[in-house]
Amino acid sequence: MEKKKLAVLLAVLLLAGAAASAGIYAYLSAEDSRVNRLTFGQNVIETEEEFPTPDPKPGDSIEKKVRVKNTGDVPCFVRTQILFSNGDAEGISTLELNEADWTERQEDGYHYYKHILPVGKSSADLLTAVKIADSAQLEELKDFQIIVYSESVQSEGYEEGQFREAFESLTH
Repeated sequence: MEKKKLAVLLAVLLLAGAAASAGIYAYLSAEDSRVNRLTFGQNVIETEEEFPTPDPKPGDSIEKKVRVKNTGDVPCFVRTQILFSNGDAEGISTLELNEADWTERQEDGYHYYKHILPVGKSSADLLTAVKIADSAQLEELKDFQIIVYSESVQSEGYEEGQFREAFESLTH
């Protein structure tokens, strides 16, 4: 009988050990996974221009249309700088700008489009013409370039008209 009790005790201990081992293994080896897929929008713009080859004379107004197109896949805010390659040309030229849809030139040198620019759409024209001063001398009308530089930032998380806040978020 003593052998029988020992065999039962040994069997109980083996079963208890096996159950404890299985529980510990299950606790230590349990795993769970979750796949998080992130999709990034592409914020891409193009500067569009309509500008005939001019032969400027004093007093001329030369049509030059500048707008920005959103070619990416997310809505965005846009800002644009207009620079002259020649300071003398800048001094005798006046830019005719659309300040209904764009801000006047800000302290950072940019004009900001006041609206969210939807995917596939173009902004309203920023620049419509360049006026040469009536008092300009022909020798002042040397070759020069009008340089247009544009930047954009996604509008996600911002409301219409919050273009400054969206661009400021890039620097903070």
